[in-house]
Amino acid sequence: MYTKEQLEKWLEEVGSYVTKPMNIYMIGGCALSFRGLKSVTKDIDIILTSQKDFDMFDTAIKKAGFTSMTERESEFYLTALSVYQKIDVDTRFLDDRSGRKGLGSHLRHKKSDESRIDVFLNQVGKMLRLTENMKKRSKLYKHYHNMAVYLVSNEDIFLFKAMTSREGDTLDCDRIMKENLDYNLIYQEIVDQSINGKNWFFWVYESLCRLENYNNITIPIKNRMFALVKKHWKDRPSDFMSDVSNLEKHLPGKKL
Repeated sequence: MYTKEQLEKWLEEVGSYVTKPMNIYMIGGCALSFRGLKSVTKDIDIILTSQKDFDMFDTAIKKAGFTSMTERESEFYLTALSVYQKIDVDTRFLDDRSGRKGLGSHLRHKKSDESRIDVFLNQVGKMLRLTENMKKRSKLYKHYHNMAVYLVSNEDIFLFKAMTSREGDTLDCDRIMKENLDYNLIYQEIVDQSINGKNWFFWVYESLCRLENYNNITIPIKNRMFALVKKHWKDRPSDFMSDVSNLEKHLPGKKL
């Protein structure tokens, strides 16, 4: 687990090894910690926007004592996730973790408390891109030497986290929802990104249903999202809504 102070220390250390100006975008619990919405975060989630920046970051984080366990695959710079952790190598802990519904290949180095640094290049899960609008909505948090750290907007963090079925992300979405989100902005980003595929319409809708089950409130864009789900119903994943309760409420007039 990382506290805000530990995150600051980590960024200072990694930034000290970055040799030229670069930007990194925080998209997860780390950004929420810096905004005072979360006291600790298990993982650090980062998006970089160029191969050159990734190479600089990769060099810097390794100089700071972190290790990635496998070689990058040929498609790495387009889609893959790299995972770093800081411990001595122990082959007992090597595994082939796969994320939610095809989130792509990754690199992992296990740590006793399972905390890790996840680094994406341009997009997450081969689906959701860090768009120019997302960059414009991001706020500069601080410079750490040559490394400028940006926090993406709460609306965009909500969308990134809504792509997964992890309990921690559902809890984070619940935290974010208390911050007066612009749901119209979230919906428009969903529509704008549909060029990358329709499957994640279903994943986001699942997350909205879980959130409604969890906190017993109505999410403003849920009906519009259900309209997208119905429009693309024939393209739904085989496990759509398989772990969501109250199906009669969430899928009126539809049968799985």
